[in-house]
Amino acid sequence: MQPPLRWLVQLLLVAVIAGLAAMGWVWLQQQEEESGGPGAGGPGGGDGGGTPVQVAHAERRAVQDEVQAVGTLLARESVEIVTEVAGRIVEAPVREGQQVEQGEPLFILDQVRERADLREAIAERDDARSKYRRAAALYENRDVPESEVDERRAALEVAEARVEVAESRVRDRTIRAPFDGVVGLREVSPGAYVEPGTELTTLDDLSVVRLDFAVPERFLAGLVPGLTVEARSLGFGDRVFEGTVTRTGSRVDPITRTVRVQAEFDNEERRLRAGMFLTARLVLEEREAVMVPEEALLQEGRGSFVFVIEDATARRLEVSTGRRMDGRVEVVGDVEHGDRVVVRGLQRVRDGREVRLLEEDADGDLAAR
Repeated sequence: MQPPLRWLVQLLLVAVIAGLAAMGWVWLQQQEEESGGPGAGGPGGGDGGGTPVQVAHAERRAVQDEVQAVGTLLARESVEIVTEVAGRIVEAPVREGQQVEQGEPLFILDQVRERADLREAIAERDDARSKYRRAAALYENRDVPESEVDERRAALEVAEARVEVAESRVRDRTIRAPFDGVVGLREVSPGAYVEPGTELTTLDDLSVVRLDFAVPERFLAGLVPGLTVEARSLGFGDRVFEGTVTRTGSRVDPITRTVRVQAEFDNEERRLRAGMFLTARLVLEEREAVMVPEEALLQEGRGSFVFVIEDATARRLEVSTGRRMDGRVEVVGDVEHGDRVVVRGLQRVRDGREVRLLEEDADGDLAAR
């Protein structure tokens, strides 16, 4: 036999063997589908045709929505201490980081000229008052006209107003704490000359701190004052700070579709500082949701689907997913409590195709195989 003829025979033999192997594989696949594999004919099975599948029941369960967010701490009250008048600082009676009470002096400016003006205004007021009283007494005996009494009264009122102005100027030379709080770093030293609007220091009320964060609008219905918030900071390791929601924003951000939320935390130890970055966990109120095993969920592109069995026929339903817990996932759509959903055999099921049910326990969960 010539070499070319021998090669041709070998090629034919290889082709025949490959064809037989393919036919055998197809025959085996058909036999497997017809027999349904191990467990066919068990509870919920049946002896009819159709794609063999295993199912579980959709169940209504109590779930709690949990929101994870990041936020920034704010002091309950915070202000930059600035001067309203120009002058030289002569005294700074408080220390940086000191807790002060409302009305306590923080900075004192030179007051020599202002106090001199006050004494002058007081003297003029006293003189105007004496002249008014004499004129009023003379008027009772008709020794002076009524117009002179009116002039003396007007002069007294002007003098009293000047005293009030002078007293205000003196008060402006002492800068006091507007509320209880902690003094921040001092930006100026005694002896420095400051202009109006110069920042001197900061004051923060840290007895209670506020965590400012954003929550997606889909959770808006469950956002009510009093909800518990758990927060953590990298600076404190695994320590958990507990607070409560106190207020929510009146508007939803049209770009991020979130609503602003603030929660308050007691901070008697003064461990938390304004500006800190915290991760927050917000647990919303309990609600009812339909849940299916995670194996029942079929992802195609950006969509999620499940197959529901009705009268031995598979129906393909698009769903939205929510909370996941204990191997189950929340589905929102046309799936209802008690529906049988396919959990095995998803790749061979087609919408509207007849199916044959395999093993299923009394609760609708998969039987042990």
